[in-house]
Amino acid sequence: MKNFLQRFVTNFSQWWLQDSSISTLNNDLGFNYLVKYSGGGSHSDYLPMLIALHGDGDTVDSFYESALNQISVPARIIIIEGSISHEIGYVWPWSVAQFEQYGAVFNEDVDLLSTKYSTIGKPVLLGFSGGGGMAYYQAVKHGNSYSYIFPISSLLASEKLGDSSSQPSAKVYAYHGKSDTVIPFSEGKKTVKLLKKKKVEVSFIPFEGGHHGLFSEMKSEITQAIEERLQSFLYGSRLPDDSSSSESLTRHK
Repeated sequence: MKNFLQRFVTNFSQWWLQDSSISTLNNDLGFNYLVKYSGGGSHSDYLPMLIALHGDGDTVDSFYESALNQISVPARIIIIEGSISHEIGYVWPWSVAQFEQYGAVFNEDVDLLSTKYSTIGKPVLLGFSGGGGMAYYQAVKHGNSYSYIFPISSLLASEKLGDSSSQPSAKVYAYHGKSDTVIPFSEGKKTVKLLKKKKVEVSFIPFEGGHHGLFSEMKSEITQAIEERLQSFLYGSRLPDDSSSSESLTRHK
């Protein structure tokens, strides 16, 4: 019994302290994730947290290198892997049943990550394409768990929200390219209209470009927008469009 307890404590400690590598959270529908640090941050620091969701079929490493590697503000960046195995790789929920199955579990795991790591404020959530659908879903259903949400080049239909109650709270910045041929620009506008109907505070930012603007013409602008929000947690700086950001958010978990 003593040896069993020692092995349990050792294995739990390894899981709890493991960093900069793929791990599985401790539940039946857990998500794999990768941890990166920007701006000279490290494991032991209290830092703002950015949760990032790649597009369908992408990998956590590729998404970090192509979309997030220019972030220079000290932060803990956690890239979560799509939850569903598909022939193209790991993807995010699409059907009503999949959102019902994974939506709440995802939120619980984000709360767990905020506890596992020394976190300042509520996490910022970014999702691209398929991952953006989950970001939109979280904005409506579990918005009170996040500070800001950035869905990029994505959509969410009203039927995907199901019948459960909504908890909007986070400020949403939705980006969509006018010449997107993967997810039409019109679908992005419809989704923003749906969020407003659900009482979500959302700003729609159209741009001249296609589906992959996050990795090209819009990368610098989106990176800057994220950095400003992360920095507001570190220094209590005031954002032009968010009067609440003048308060220093230091909820340490």
